[in-house]
Amino acid sequence: MDFNQLLESVNQNISEAVFRSDKNGLIYVNKAFVRMFGFSSDEEVKKIAIVSMYKDPRDRTRLINKLNADHSYENEEVTFLRKDHTEFVGLVSTIMHEDESGNQFWDGAIRDVTKEREFLDKIRSREQLLESINRNINEAIYRSESNKGIIYVNDEFVKMFGYDSAKEIMDMDPMDLYKNPEERASIGDEIIEKGSIENREVEFRRKDGSTFWGYLNSIKVDGVDGKIYFDGAVRNITKEKEAEKALIRYAEMQRILIGLSTKYIDLPLEQVEGAINDSLKELGEFVRADRSYVFDFNREKGICSNTFEWCADGISPEIQNNQNLPLDIMPELVNAHLKGNPMIVENVSQVTKPDFKSLLEAQGIKSLMTMPMIHNKECVGFVGFDWVSKYHKASEKEVLLLELFSEMLVNIRIRSYNERELRKLFNKTIEQNQRLKDFSYITSHNFRSSVANLVGLLSIIEDDPGNKEYFEMLKATALKLNLAIDAINDLLNFEKDISMLEKDEINLLQVVNDVILLNKKSAMEKSIEFVVDIPQDLTLRILPAYLQSILHNLITNAMKYGVVDDRRKIKICAKKESKEVLLTVADQGRGIDLQRYREKMFRLGSRFHADEESGHGMGLYMTKQQVEAINGRIEVESEINQGTKFKVYLNG
Repeated sequence: MDFNQLLESVNQNISEAVFRSDKNGLIYVNKAFVRMFGFSSDEEVKKIAIVSMYKDPRDRTRLINKLNADHSYENEEVTFLRKDHTEFVGLVSTIMHEDESGNQFWDGAIRDVTKEREFLDKIRSREQLLESINRNINEAIYRSESNKGIIYVNDEFVKMFGYDSAKEIMDMDPMDLYKNPEERASIGDEIIEKGSIENREVEFRRKDGSTFWGYLNSIKVDGVDGKIYFDGAVRNITKEKEAEKALIRYAEMQRILIGLSTKYIDLPLEQVEGAINDSLKELGEFVRADRSYVFDFNREKGICSNTFEWCADGISPEIQNNQNLPLDIMPELVNAHLKGNPMIVENVSQVTKPDFKSLLEAQGIKSLMTMPMIHNKECVGFVGFDWVSKYHKASEKEVLLLELFSEMLVNIRIRSYNERELRKLFNKTIEQNQRLKDFSYITSHNFRSSVANLVGLLSIIEDDPGNKEYFEMLKATALKLNLAIDAINDLLNFEKDISMLEKDEINLLQVVNDVILLNKKSAMEKSIEFVVDIPQDLTLRILPAYLQSILHNLITNAMKYGVVDDRRKIKICAKKESKEVLLTVADQGRGIDLQRYREKMFRLGSRFHADEESGHGMGLYMTKQQVEAINGRIEVESEINQGTKFKVYLNG
């Protein structure tokens, strides 16, 4: 075979791109070169500037410099560009030589090593990945042998299960890694039967005895040595399960908040208390508290009281024990709430104030969280949770939930107060309208009667001007008219705003004696005996003018209608009863027919003794209004021909 022919066959059929170039460019390429660079013919290739075949022109400059220095180079790695500008990696080797005329030529070959490089890169990547998995993955990797136990674990396995070394794990019984050892046996049987398991939730046990949840994936492997292996991985999902629980709790909290925000919209006032109790139960169960409650502050008296309470099953209620508690026994809580801050105690034993600590421990409280109820920048009370059966560290979400409920309670209180005030105003308007009607009737009747008398008397006097008796009658009629006007003025003055008056601390016995003294002359004229039974130290914080008016009306009423010929005693008593003072004024007179007059007893213009001294029907009406204006109440007991007793209950 001709040698040149053989050489040409080799050049055209080998996979390497063979070329010859000179200073003007390519002068020869084989078919592999044309294919490698994506051209259609060698003539097309020869027209291309060689530098355009390099991704980075600096590579060509570097190789030319190397040729000039060394006259050759081998297996230089270069990234080339095809005709369509795609890239490939080639190993290029080139030698420089001269012909007889001194012209320089460069003969070379390029081998496309792109796939080789990709393969090597994959191998290196897998090796690196395997190393990374082994050292850095957060999953515990293991291999166990059917009859031997664990024979390999990675670093994460050691860390996850809390051991000191891989050897320590491989020397132990794998059953000890499971909270329930029987579960490990059933999992092994399932892998043998099915060949693998995926994402099985298993509760594992650490070296220190604590547990965690993990996803277990394992596969059965038949080894070339005839042994059966189990390769697997454990991923700690404790945080995921906690996050899942937290997400469920967050959704539950949102449901509760939405329910709270809608529950009280347009809720009838009489249903508010029941709704608050329901909300305390729902919130208490949500945060797993043993008690939830509401306290109201009375800053004026320096006390607070438990107004609402919910208790879990088996937890004793404390609402009766938490009434009228002095604020100064819980300074830490009060000071925090007055500043608008919550009070969170994870461990009651750490409370520094002895009185407050004793109060909490007496109720079995281990942890508590309370939130102030703020209205117009003033603390009006607080809402809170107690944990009795366990210690509890409040989460941010629980604090937020209690804060929102606190704000909602304040809004409910404001709405309830406004509704009550609106109802009071409405009822008062109705009452005032009725009183106005009664008032106009009474004034019209009294004035018409007196004016008619005056007109009649004046006519008689004109006929007989010298009769002094008529002048005395005229004088009496004018005096009666003046008394009626005074009574009307008293009524109008009473209707003024009570907020304009101030309360004082007064001695009740002293006030009673003063009123008796003012009526002493009339009492002596009627031979009336006063019997007073009131403790000398009994005091009230009250409006003095109102108390004096109440006593004056009741005593003078008894003097007018409560004495008969053989019974002329009026008994005035007072005593402390729980949170109230009971004041009674009793007589032994004719009494009142309550079956007939009970409903009219305190109405404006009511009269019960037509044949007795005339009146204007305003005394008992004003008395009841004054008693109720100072948050008291008045009752009457009476029996015909036996006497009448008025009972007045006043705040002590």
